[in-house]
Amino acid sequence: MRRSVVSVFTCAALAVLAAGCADRTMAQVTPTGDPVETKTIPVNPNRDLDLVFVVDNSGSMGDEQASLTANFPAFIDVLNTISGGLPNLRIGVISTNVGTRGVTIGGCSTPTSPDGDGGRLLTNGCAGLTAPFLEDLGLADGTRQRNYTGQLTDVFTCMAQLGTAGCGFEQPLEAIYRALQPGTNPGFLRPDAYLGIVIISDEDDCSAASDELFGDALASTTSPLGPRTSFRCFEHGVTCAGDPNPRAFGTKTGCVPKVGGRYLEDVQRYVDYLRGLKANPAKVVVAGILGDVDVAKIAVVGPDADDPTRPALYPSCSSPAGEAAPAIRTTTFLEQFPGRTSVTTICDANLTGALTDIAHLFKRSLDNACIYSELADRDPAVAGLQYECSVADVTDPTGPGRIETVIPECKYTGFAPPCWRFIADPAHCDDAPDARALEVVRSAAVPADTVVEVQCVVQPRP
Repeated sequence: MRRSVVSVFTCAALAVLAAGCADRTMAQVTPTGDPVETKTIPVNPNRDLDLVFVVDNSGSMGDEQASLTANFPAFIDVLNTISGGLPNLRIGVISTNVGTRGVTIGGCSTPTSPDGDGGRLLTNGCAGLTAPFLEDLGLADGTRQRNYTGQLTDVFTCMAQLGTAGCGFEQPLEAIYRALQPGTNPGFLRPDAYLGIVIISDEDDCSAASDELFGDALASTTSPLGPRTSFRCFEHGVTCAGDPNPRAFGTKTGCVPKVGGRYLEDVQRYVDYLRGLKANPAKVVVAGILGDVDVAKIAVVGPDADDPTRPALYPSCSSPAGEAAPAIRTTTFLEQFPGRTSVTTICDANLTGALTDIAHLFKRSLDNACIYSELADRDPAVAGLQYECSVADVTDPTGPGRIETVIPECKYTGFAPPCWRFIADPAHCDDAPDARALEVVRSAAVPADTVVEVQCVVQPRP
């Protein structure tokens, strides 16, 4: 980390070791053993959020869709606690069905619909909705501009009940890719808005690289492709440690997405695409309600219930609502957005917990003043939390004209502005430690594109 005169307000005042000092200079960062986190808070927060719900509409998803829509109000309840109330929302729904590359399979590709739903926004013909997506925007006078009639939660319930006649080869990552291509869903994506992706599926991703994956409908266990079942998605899209024969029955460990395979797209293709959609990649936030993947990345292969000579991927979790396969590819995709992702189990008859977790994830992105990390106590011998933080106004934060202006803590200036302090804000930061938020006290305006950068020494994560 960096050294500067800001230590007058932090390190020296708290009598801590210099090795743990967070500071604000343009100098080279010098690593130390103390974790320091940096948080960026726009002076003029962006309250625009484009949400895409990717809903599995295969034959086993009826109960899960019902739980999603029944508990969606809990999701909105959390978003309503964001500073300023409900953000400026656009919500679209797509399915995991993008066809089978023209190969005719029931529920997937037909001669008249070779690409299934193709990433197109779906509305189910919901009454009162005037666009392919739901829009609910806050106006300067405190009113809302909406493109629907009735209640937001009721309209979403209609939109998200996609039914169970969709394709059994779920391709959520390819569906996202197609949905966000220019021209597929015009008018939905706002360039400067946060983009949120929520995937709900009881199967892993099977995004095909070509029609070959779906060919040879009568293939046996001795053919290169294997029987045309969803096991092909696992065999050709995942590789496990020390496992030369994916079809062999047994427990496999260290299972990760296959790279450079012939039949399925690499997961990294979709990571790179999403990261490149925004000038600031931190504006992409992703989540999944999926089949469990444990730390050992286990997959169990056994005889198929329909034909014991064929291999099948066994569920990794189950509930009264159903069972789910380990989402190895999808979970790996989500994990490539650290700090901006949530992965929860679909094996829960009630998805309230999963949906509120995801809503809090979006809230943490938009409610930037909340301090979600556990701050380190730099002097436990003194009563109370002796934190160590530094704060600065930054203009042109990512450009060549970047300028930092250090802001002292209010307790060292007699609250003469500009200065900063921590306050308790339970109304908006209820899920932050001690409901802690940063407040900057000002007496004069700053440029509209200014951001506040906060560096704090934090407790090591387990």
